[in-house]
Amino acid sequence: MKGGVEKRASPRRAFERPIQFDLNFVDSQGLITIEQEGSGVDISENGLGLITAYPLKRDEVLRLHFPVDAVETTLPVFAKVAWAKLVEKRFRVGLEFLA
Repeated sequence: MKGGVEKRASPRRAFERPIQFDLNFVDSQGLITIEQEGSGVDISENGLGLITAYPLKRDEVLRLHFPVDAVETTLPVFAKVAWAKLVEKRFRVGLEFLA
């Protein structure tokens, strides 16, 4: 890692896959669900790196629709945004899986 201390508890490996996700929030009209997509970058047992056009914010909780090739379906996995930064008009996001 350049110029910093590695904070990850588990090593990550490359994971280049499209990932669908959604997040919910409540406003004056009730429950709103936003459906978006991104590209996986890397993965570990504790989290996932993601690139997306949607401006995610720290501590937001997402439901990832994780691809499962063996049965051509997706598995819902919940994750919290640990950090997000703007990189060339897209957002690079670090997600922490929730148990």
